[in-house]
Amino acid sequence: MAKARQSSRRRRRTAAFTLIEMLAVVAIFALMASLVIPNLGTIRSRALHREAQRIGGQLELARQRAIVTGVPHRIWIDLDDASYRLEWLVSEDEARGEPTPAAPPSDPTGGALLSLAPPRAARRQYLPLTGLLGRDHALEDGLAIVGLETPEGWIGRGEAYIAFDRDGTTVYTGIVLEDESGRSVTLDVLPLADAVRIRDESQ
Repeated sequence: MAKARQSSRRRRRTAAFTLIEMLAVVAIFALMASLVIPNLGTIRSRALHREAQRIGGQLELARQRAIVTGVPHRIWIDLDDASYRLEWLVSEDEARGEPTPAAPPSDPTGGALLSLAPPRAARRQYLPLTGLLGRDHALEDGLAIVGLETPEGWIGRGEAYIAFDRDGTTVYTGIVLEDESGRSVTLDVLPLADAVRIRDESQ
């Protein structure tokens, strides 16, 4: 009888100790969650601002290159794919660093009709810069380009671009970025100030 009572007490102590252990583990997890969860917002916010600064850097580079080279540049943006790249208005030969071939001389005898169209190689179009500068940049996971505010209206899908003329001039454009939690920032391309301003919409 005494042995049965002792055995019963031991079982109760073991059960009580296990319950205490479980409560301790739950308390540790709760403490960790209270430390980590508030920081997730800060981490996401940093990623959003970091991406905004990258795009702002590309915009400034496009403006400076347009002024230095005397060639229009633009940032091409794929809103659906959340990617962008730097392009410039050149011929395929110029993009490769080769001189553009001159147009063939006209026939002074008038024996043949010469085309007045420019040579194919001299036709200029927006092409990605060669090397790393012209590669596609994808946004970090969890970030999206919501759309662009332009003088013509809102662009929320498809392809868009922000062009800089050879003197660096452009029109106002606002690029809206957003993360999974709904935080957003806007990059204001300011034509008069020749600058890009990052505006935090969540503050």
